Order: sequence, then C-alpha cells, then structure tokens
Amino acid sequence: MKAVIMAGGRGQRLRPLTDVIPKPLLPLDGVPMVEILIRQLKSQGFDDLVLTVGYRADLLRTYLGGGEAFGARITYIEETEPRGTAGGLSQLPADQPLLVVNGDILTTAGFCDIAAKHEEYGAALTLVSYPSEIPVDFGVLHTQGERVLRVEEKPRLPALVSTGIYVLSPDALAMVPDGRCDMTDLIGRLIAEGRRVCHYPLSGVWIDVGRMEDFRRAQKLFAADKGRFLPSPSKVKRKE
Repeated sequence: MKAVIMAGGRGQRLRPLTDVIPKPLLPLDGVPMVEILIRQLKSQGFDDLVLTVGYRADLLRTYLGGGEAFGARITYIEETEPRGTAGGLSQLPADQPLLVVNGDILTTAGFCDIAAKHEEYGAALTLVSYPSEIPVDFGVLHTQGERVLRVEEKPRLPALVSTGIYVLSPDALAMVPDGRCDMTDLIGRLIAEGRRVCHYPLSGVWIDVGRMEDFRRAQKLFAADKGRFLPSPSKVKRKE
C-alpha cells in the first residue's frame, strides 16, 4: 500500500518558527517530524511514499531527496496553491488503497494494523480516532424541565477526534475532486452517498503539533523516550 504524507501547510500557528522552516521539518530533539514519520512508515513496510508539498517545498525536497537515505522511494506532489487537506490526492491514480498521514503529528500508531482493520471493516474510508477533551469556557447547566439541577463550571467534555490518519479505498480516492477539498468534505460526501465510513480507535501517543504548546509537549515526550517512536538503526539508515 502506498502512503501519503500531507506536508504542504504553512503552519501559521507556529510562527515565527515556520517563517523559515516548513512545519514538517521542525525538529523534535534534532529529528524533523517528517523524518520520524518516514522512518516509522518504512519500518512497518511502507516504502513507497508520496509527499504533498507546497510551502517551502524546496527545503523538503532538499532534505528528503528521493528517500534513498531511508531505504524508501519518495515522490512529490507539489501544490502551487492550497488545495485543502485532501485535494492533492486527486493527482494519484485510484487503483489501490491509500494510507494518508498528516505530516505534523507525533504518534505511536501501528499503520499496518490500521490498514488491516480498514480491509476488515470493508470501508470506503477509515479515519483514526483518539479520545480527547473539549474545554467549555462557560458554566454548563444541567436541567430537568425548567429546573436547574446544577451548574458545572468550565467542564471538559469527552470527545473522539480525528487524528489526521486515514485509509482510503480506491472508490473513495476517485471521489476527490480536482481542486480544493478538505478531508471532512470528502467524508461528508461519502456518508451522504451511503458509503461505509469507519473509525479505528487509537491507543498510545498522538499529538497534533499545531500550536506552540503542542510543539513543546512533543519535544519533551520525544526527547524522553526516542526508542518509543523510532525503529532501531539497523532497520533504517538515518540521513545524516
């Protein structure tokens, strides 16, 4: 199965760091986030990789090259204008299932297991979910009719969130339009047409490195236990 790393965003919330470096190249204890993902994917058997690039694509191409340093094959889809979180996939042939991973996450996800579950589900699209909490900045009323039973001040409500990891069947990939399209738009269209959309609950570590506080948390976690995230050096030759 081919794997796609979405690496074209500007990373506005991580400025000024991303004024110079594209977000996927931001390092965690010296190792760029996109390299961590590539090494994880390679160690799990995904050696045919595609990167969708846009902002500072030149730096990503220069650092990663054709993937030889990682024992993988890397090709690129360059977006001359933003195409959303799924639009770039329209340039790939819809002839096989596709694993799609956002290039700004730190995770211990088992990509092979996710792909296997997608086949087991018989889904058009499988998204990986993760338990989270959504803060509410107000006092939330618990009521019974007109009676107020209690007021819960600024609670954190449990929710399942999308992790930016997906598996698409060829039918789902064929539905990506040639233009701007977000993954949520594609999922909504699949559901509206009665296609099977499933979720795979992820345990372990997942951090969306979108804000400065998330970047610091990912830095700390990765530095404390690199072996949890990276395959052994014997499996993948790291690019110097």
